[in-house]
Amino acid sequence: MHIFIDESGTFAPNVSGPHSISTVGALVIPGSGMKRFEKLYGRLRRRLPKAKGEVKGRTLSESELVEVAQILRKIGAVFEVVVIDIGMHSKEELLFHKAEQAEAITTHLTSEHHPSVVEAVWMLRRQLEDMPLQLYVQSVAMGELVYQTLNHASTYFAFRIPSELGEYHWRIDGKDRLKITRWEKWWSTVVLPMLESKTFRDPLIAVEGGDYRWQEQFRKRPDDYKLAYVKDAEKGEFFDLGTVIAKNFCFSSVPEFGLEAVDIVTNAIRRSLSGNFTRAGWIEIPKLMIHRQSHCIRLITLSRDSTISDRIPYANVLRDFRHGGRAMFPRWYYEKREGVDGAR
Repeated sequence: MHIFIDESGTFAPNVSGPHSISTVGALVIPGSGMKRFEKLYGRLRRRLPKAKGEVKGRTLSESELVEVAQILRKIGAVFEVVVIDIGMHSKEELLFHKAEQAEAITTHLTSEHHPSVVEAVWMLRRQLEDMPLQLYVQSVAMGELVYQTLNHASTYFAFRIPSELGEYHWRIDGKDRLKITRWEKWWSTVVLPMLESKTFRDPLIAVEGGDYRWQEQFRKRPDDYKLAYVKDAEKGEFFDLGTVIAKNFCFSSVPEFGLEAVDIVTNAIRRSLSGNFTRAGWIEIPKLMIHRQSHCIRLITLSRDSTISDRIPYANVLRDFRHGGRAMFPRWYYEKREGVDGAR
């Protein structure tokens, strides 16, 4: 599967006003649908507005967004998005969250660990402590995005096109083409450890009936230090995120159709939640997303008070993302479950 990632927003605290939306989005296109996507989007792209030769989501109209979304639905793409309303956080709350995460990195270190391990772990902690708050917030959102994408897309395709689980091709818009190395270091030293820690606490799901055989190549036993963070260390092997992400991973230095498409849809989510789109501009996007019990948009908070009020000004947008999404499982799976439940 091909996974394209982009972000929209500043992720910066001390914004003016009570609400400020920042988003990170991932567009998953199955390898079997890439050629068709490039053909259909390439045809549409000829008449989309461009800035310096690239299509940018911020310049598209609602009707143009709808055309892009319809193409993505037609070729079987899956969209995931994580949103943070930075205006609902104080700088002190964000600093507290960051300090907690930094301290947690070294919690399980003991005198029995090899000096090189101790040094590497403390280096990671210091990097996190020195990180600008804006980049820290973006890192948390990005880690959550990749976790949600792997969790949902892997199971979705395990029931439809299992071979898609054998290769994960990651493409990220690095924004600053001259500083790719800095972004790569950020991913390897910050985002990946955060993500790995989350999967140890909440392992990626595997649903009975799905074909996950293609993923077996990515499983291995963590080292002793990492095992200390695992909820159920007796399980043995775990999904090796380093291999999954690093094997086919790059920041794009040239425009790519997939990166343009994820920029369009991710930006549309931000514009919709910020009140800059009417319902016509977002109503096609839920059809690209996997349905869950709550709305499909993953809205996160780093505040100690984790509740999000229903009276937020974009509640009407979130309501439209409660239905209309793709079913996680094919029809036969639900029919089988209904038969088993009926037999009981």
